[in-house]
Amino acid sequence: MKKAIVYILGFMILLTGCVRNPSPQNSHQADAGVLPGETGNEARTYMAETWDAGITPDYQPLSNSFVLTEDMLYYVDRSEGWDICGVVLSGQARPQRILRMEDGCIEAIAAVSGADGESILALAGKDGTGASSLAAYTLDGRRLWQQTYEAQGQTAWRLVQDGSGHFYIMCDEQVFLFDKDGVLQGSISCPGEAYIDICAVSGGSVYVSYRDGQAERPMLARLQYQGCRLEGELRISGSGCLGAGREGSLLFQNGNEIYAYVPQKQEAGKLLDLAVYDLAGEQLRTMLTTSSGEIVLVSWELLQYGSPVWVTRLKEATEGQPAEDGRQIITWLIVGADVTDAEQTAVAFNRQNRDYRVVVEQVSLERMTHTDNTTQYDLYEDIYMCVNTRLLASESADLISFSTYQEMERYLEKGYLEDLTPYIARSERISREDYLEQVVEYNARGDALYCIPPDFCIGTLMGKESELGAEPGWTVEEFLDWLAQHPDAVTQEGLTKEKVLDFCLMGTLDEYLSRESGRCNFEEEAFQELLRRIGGLTTDGAGHWDDWWEQLEEKPAIEQGWVSAFPQCYSWESMYGEPLVYKGYPSKDGTPCHYYIGGGLAILSRSTCKEGAYVFWEYYLLEYSKDYPNYYTDKKAFADSMARTADEQWAYTDDGHRMERKLSEIPSAAAGEDEELEWISAMNEEQRDKQLAMLEHVQIDSLENQVIRNLICEEAAGYFAGVKNLEDTCRVIQSRVGVYLAERLEPNP
Repeated sequence: MKKAIVYILGFMILLTGCVRNPSPQNSHQADAGVLPGETGNEARTYMAETWDAGITPDYQPLSNSFVLTEDMLYYVDRSEGWDICGVVLSGQARPQRILRMEDGCIEAIAAVSGADGESILALAGKDGTGASSLAAYTLDGRRLWQQTYEAQGQTAWRLVQDGSGHFYIMCDEQVFLFDKDGVLQGSISCPGEAYIDICAVSGGSVYVSYRDGQAERPMLARLQYQGCRLEGELRISGSGCLGAGREGSLLFQNGNEIYAYVPQKQEAGKLLDLAVYDLAGEQLRTMLTTSSGEIVLVSWELLQYGSPVWVTRLKEATEGQPAEDGRQIITWLIVGADVTDAEQTAVAFNRQNRDYRVVVEQVSLERMTHTDNTTQYDLYEDIYMCVNTRLLASESADLISFSTYQEMERYLEKGYLEDLTPYIARSERISREDYLEQVVEYNARGDALYCIPPDFCIGTLMGKESELGAEPGWTVEEFLDWLAQHPDAVTQEGLTKEKVLDFCLMGTLDEYLSRESGRCNFEEEAFQELLRRIGGLTTDGAGHWDDWWEQLEEKPAIEQGWVSAFPQCYSWESMYGEPLVYKGYPSKDGTPCHYYIGGGLAILSRSTCKEGAYVFWEYYLLEYSKDYPNYYTDKKAFADSMARTADEQWAYTDDGHRMERKLSEIPSAAAGEDEELEWISAMNEEQRDKQLAMLEHVQIDSLENQVIRNLICEEAAGYFAGVKNLEDTCRVIQSRVGVYLAERLEPNP
């Protein structure tokens, strides 16, 4: 029998519908429009009060851990057991424990009304035997009833009660319906891919959202208890996350925007923009409109350990109240479809800085689509035209993000970026010496520095030691000899002759041209022989993204890898089934040739508030999350990341349970314990040394190099296909590259 230890609080649980936010999707990928019949009105203005709820979870809770009523916030605390805790919102008090479960587990909770109208807690989860159960408890810990039901292993994500006292438990693929005593009455299968959220609104109706099985668009429907069915399906935009509004209205989220939907009128109006109140849609966990018209929001960064839970109360501003807080606006420009991380960083900065407020602005990608008609946000020429237009506007931005070194070069060529050196020189928190020299050098021009990326990546060719040899590095001749000896060799992205040529030129391009004089020698015998050899190879031009691991078992393979985290070496070697070698791209003398890949944040030279932009730039660099074992530019963070990975071990028990431990925390007396388990290190010394060795031979793949290689491979494709002869191919390459180099020569004074 399940037991409970109860801690009485000096407050009553007020009744209302409960909401949550289960893993919001990226709103920028949602279709335009909110609902049929949308009014399109602008958001209202609210006065915001935000405070720390006193909850700092050190775990990743279920997405329904936070349950909100008008005066209470409930959550499940699993740090010491299965506890239900609560905090009074009106007094901004600290959380207190309400209920502790001694066996079983809690998957979803709700504050509901009992048979006699009293306030009770309803719990969905598993009992001590592992069976799915629904139970009701009074505030003094007395269990009113408990019912088990068959859920076929599904997890209860949400629990609500309608106006008639019936209970609804939402799982991934089923909504289970119960009567007032918790007896199962039936279930409703999801008509699409999976359920997203469920919400009981004032007046007693219950709505559910789900993903359409074909287009994966969020859909909204009303749950009909009698007959166990859905009715009134409508398409909605955004994530499909729901909340309870006033007078039977329904709240739903579309990125940073919250809309109120009136089912009777089938109309939706914009309620508020979270970004205006230093909130981020990705962090929103639950929302509610109180009977007095105030909106209460609970937000928390789910993946950021140690981050506080914030409560925000929004009260509609009356006429004459100030809408602005007086802080200077800093505009952060981002090119791309996903600005979630940027929005969360801006929110965190805005909560603590009283002088500046960062606003994330996305470059419009309208009408820019890929061949499969999905949003395309790789920075092609047409998108750069859009960026350039925005940067040359009369009111430009203050900061800009870029994802690769080549993007930074584009902005530098046009003089868009500000030198950070004078700002860093005055800083008491940042020093160039604290960061890896190579990365700092790659983002500098002479004495000027334009960015310090928080982390970075290394691009390389790699494969099994048994196939490529244990020593890193090879010459072009050795690389081509290996391909000739292994005509069935494959790469994941497809090994075409053009790709082989590109690999051969990565580390040897300067052998065929002089940047200082603008001359090139692609018509000479050395380059012609390179094309002949590649043209005579047998290559597998097919990509192998879907059958890569099957290919590894049958054929020799080269992988073009991007290494960015210390545990990757173990992961790859585990999948390959043997040690791997970071061979690098071919070079003239066989020295390993690896390439640096990194992006970051820069200040724009046209910024009208460069001091404020630097304040945020510094915050961005220092507060960038370093919880993962990545390659960090900060020397100390890099060393800590490496040490943390080397300290981690895990093992699997006979029943498949994963156990983890840290070598540094194993007492010497206990070193022999659990020896029957096979402990696996996240990174051994050999794997560490392979990765550190890459740093010695990393170089930049400049935008100029990429452009020249693209010209060469484009023209060589005709020769490899047999439609152009060698002499004509080399003559055209000589001409095109020569013109490109001449255009880039500095004019004579």
